[in-house]
Amino acid sequence: MDGFTIIDGVVALVIVLSALLAYSRGFVREALAIAGWIVAGIIAFIFAPQLEPLVKEIPVVGDFIADSCELSMIAAFAIVFAVALIVASLIVPLFSSLVQRSALGGVDQGLGFVFGVARGILLVAIAYFVYETVVTSQQIQMVDDSRSARVFQRMTGKIEDGNPEQALGWITRQYEALVGSCDAPDGTAITPAAPATPDAAAE
Repeated sequence: MDGFTIIDGVVALVIVLSALLAYSRGFVREALAIAGWIVAGIIAFIFAPQLEPLVKEIPVVGDFIADSCELSMIAAFAIVFAVALIVASLIVPLFSSLVQRSALGGVDQGLGFVFGVARGILLVAIAYFVYETVVTSQQIQMVDDSRSARVFQRMTGKIEDGNPEQALGWITRQYEALVGSCDAPDGTAITPAAPATPDAAAE
């Protein structure tokens, strides 16, 4: 670990690009964009069962998923999610542009830069965590010799302490709740309750 490797350069590039992108867009837009994804997911989770029967009537697509309630439910979820995300993507820039044109524009960009750096570091930490936990049989020497590996190895330990299996289990439970409406009698769609947070589900 005496010198920098290509991996260190890639890590630095990811963090810098994330920071510059967030700086140009501003913190408000970045935060609202994340909120838009979360809200879109909740809306899709709630309304997918209502849309599922209509998805089966779509020409061509319906022929492939008509015999599978699970596939049609996934398709309905994807459609509602995409529509909600498009609506959010149209609203968010309008609101964030008002902030950037105001006296808070400089503060918004400064906070956006800090947010972008934190996001880039988190993305790299997650990528390194996946490398450490999934690619265990074939280690990549270039990665192991990088200075970044030593830094993000500590963050990987914190991710492991956060019990990522609990988050994966929560995702599985939400999926089972979504497709569970396929088991409703007489094909009646059951609207699942809004997904609880992982911490609430664990209690």
